[in-house]
Amino acid sequence: MNTLRVLSPLSVQHYRRLFAAMVLAVFGQGAWALYLAMQTLELGATPADLSTVVVWSGVGLLLWSLPAGVVADRLPQRTILIGVMTLNAVAAAVTTWLAWSEAVTFWQLGLSAFLIGASTAFFFPAYTALVPTLVEADELMAVNGLEGAARPVIGQAAAPAVIGAVIGASVPPVGGLVITLAFLMAVLCAVGLPVQVRLEKGGREDSRPHPLRDLVGGFAYVARTPWVAVSVVFAAMMGLLVVGPLEVLLPALLREGHENGAAVYGMILAAVGIGGLVGSLIMGSLRTPQHVLPWMIGLWAVGCVPFALVAVTLHPWVLGTGLLVYGALIGAGMVIWGTALQERVPLDYLGRVASLDFFVSIAFMPLSISVTGLLAERLGTGTLFVAAGAGPAAVGLVLLMAWALIRRSRRRPGGNGRGCA
Repeated sequence: MNTLRVLSPLSVQHYRRLFAAMVLAVFGQGAWALYLAMQTLELGATPADLSTVVVWSGVGLLLWSLPAGVVADRLPQRTILIGVMTLNAVAAAVTTWLAWSEAVTFWQLGLSAFLIGASTAFFFPAYTALVPTLVEADELMAVNGLEGAARPVIGQAAAPAVIGAVIGASVPPVGGLVITLAFLMAVLCAVGLPVQVRLEKGGREDSRPHPLRDLVGGFAYVARTPWVAVSVVFAAMMGLLVVGPLEVLLPALLREGHENGAAVYGMILAAVGIGGLVGSLIMGSLRTPQHVLPWMIGLWAVGCVPFALVAVTLHPWVLGTGLLVYGALIGAGMVIWGTALQERVPLDYLGRVASLDFFVSIAFMPLSISVTGLLAERLGTGTLFVAAGAGPAAVGLVLLMAWALIRRSRRRPGGNGRGCA
């Protein structure tokens, strides 16, 4: 294994610009979440007020995630990236100016959250579809390993830490100014990317189907491509089983079981992030497996097993080690998934497939969070953590068996042989 292979895509000039734009965008998005909370609290917000403002980021993200995939497959991705980063910079600048003028209100902060959430929905399908046009196919595994390592480090660790320090040393609008500059720098990086020439199949722009037909076509592609459909269904079920216990039950149990439960929970989340960093870098240094689906589901399913530990112990080092493994295997599986999409999904469908995966992944998270408390009262927390640990493996086994049957049927005479991975 060549551990430096994961850095090789940075030797490509245009990809360096794209990677820099992604890093700056992720920094701005991660920092905005903290800035938004601090600026809202600065106005004397109650917890209810804060949730009312912050929720609009998720609304924008969820509402526009499917249309964003259609747009990514119809327009030049470079143009989309420039547009959404410009929108982010304008939203951040206007909100910062209003805050500095002491004229900002809750509804204005909520609007800015909606706009930046919506722009995030447009950014990643366009970014995913643009990458294969800038790097060689044999570099895609390294690209996804590098990005899988960079995104959580920048978005979940560096951005909140930097903006938190800036706000702590001054006032929230100064943090907003830093975020505005980050988005403007992302625009400059995207402007330097090559102009794309999109050749439509019919040779005429007006020959393109209606956007709604494009959207339906994306769903149809996923439905007739078993490895993509199985991956999306498994990710949705895994999120349904895991997100609620991780984000609702675990912090509550640690708060009750440890004198400094908040610090212990923070340590465990840090372990997840470190694991994701290591897993992404290692997997990005390897070659794409021949059969990506068993590898992905196997890594994700085994990675969830440590959640069952919570049913028997709350020892910080045991849980931290277990969730370090969880982060590493989830990160490694995500590298394979991103690479498989860019290698095997036709470019005409890539934006829609990426956005559909994104939509399904985030759509089930609120449901998991909302039902976890109710189920814990009826079934007990231990039962839910056992389900979070063992459930993905059971779901994965069923889905892999179904996938194997489909592959076998398509290998028979008369089968089309498509969609096997």
